[in-house]
Amino acid sequence: MVQRALLIVGTLAMAALAGAQPAQQEEAEGSDLIISVESNLVVVPLHVYRKKSSVNGLGREAFELLEDGVPQNIAFVEGPPADGEVSQRSIPTEIIFLIDFSYSVMTPGLLDFYAIRSTMLEGLRQDVQISVYGFASKLRIFTGPTRDLQKLQKALDQSFESEAGGSRVYEAIMQTARHASSRGGNVSRMMVVFSDGLSTTNLDPELVVRSANAFGIPIYPVVLGHERIRQRAQGLAGGVGIGRAGQTEHRQPNPAGLGGGNQQGARRGEPEFSPRQQPQGQLNRQSNSRSQETLQQIFAEIGPKTGGRSYDLPVINSKVIRQILGSLSTLAETEYVVGYYPSAVDEELTAHAVEVRLRSEEFGQLYGGRRFVVH
Repeated sequence: MVQRALLIVGTLAMAALAGAQPAQQEEAEGSDLIISVESNLVVVPLHVYRKKSSVNGLGREAFELLEDGVPQNIAFVEGPPADGEVSQRSIPTEIIFLIDFSYSVMTPGLLDFYAIRSTMLEGLRQDVQISVYGFASKLRIFTGPTRDLQKLQKALDQSFESEAGGSRVYEAIMQTARHASSRGGNVSRMMVVFSDGLSTTNLDPELVVRSANAFGIPIYPVVLGHERIRQRAQGLAGGVGIGRAGQTEHRQPNPAGLGGGNQQGARRGEPEFSPRQQPQGQLNRQSNSRSQETLQQIFAEIGPKTGGRSYDLPVINSKVIRQILGSLSTLAETEYVVGYYPSAVDEELTAHAVEVRLRSEEFGQLYGGRRFVVH
């Protein structure tokens, strides 16, 4: 029996999304309060690690799936094969690149097409495709899921050539998740968001978390702009640097050897003179920069809250981007997907919490594996 999986989004969130509709008219969406996707299968993505290494070759016997705490029958498990075996997967993977092009946040050349090809496409399974979205005050779709090199090259070129004021970060994430999911099909999706996280609107980031969890799309924020914030805080030559505001807990192992999924830079020294002795302009710059770094930390925390991870590093350059792409490639290759068919339909639409667990700690440690469905 085909179930109706629906995401019910509050009026406030959808009103905020109204200004972030995709610019491509043929793929534009309405602003309904109820988003309906016909599906007879619920797919839950996750990863399993033992220490810092992915655990491969697990089957249905390793997992249990619960809906509102009630065990459900697992229809299938697909994931990285055991050594010597060949991976046969029926659930494709879509990696969504969402690029913040407001005020040149994402500078040309930072996300290089050739890096994507060499670190991702040439080593990933053939069922893995990449889509490219971009945003400032509005969301744009540069290409849907593809492995076509010319399409990806054109999409990245267009994203770098775009320029607009404003940065509706959280609206863009929600709208992208909604739009990608509207394509339907049983697909595992992961969204990589390149942004400084400094949204120009007041949409609650927790709405983004709930939306991503409902669509089953883990978010991978790549936090940009720390160096610019530090330089603004220093102001005049010889100004005093500032430390990072807060530390983000390390929530997920690092399979690709990158310096920590939520790694923060070493804390720099505080001023050697008292605030009373410090020029007022410098104090104002430091206060503003600390506030901005707090906002960036909130943006980064979306990663682990949605089953993804964040790349929050003090400096992002082309070399680091290549490392991040390599890490994402590894995550796509080592992802498990667990599928099940909801066993009942409520008389009234009701949200249900879905959780996948390991049956034993001997299998390793599970990351992700949570989402919401409404039926």
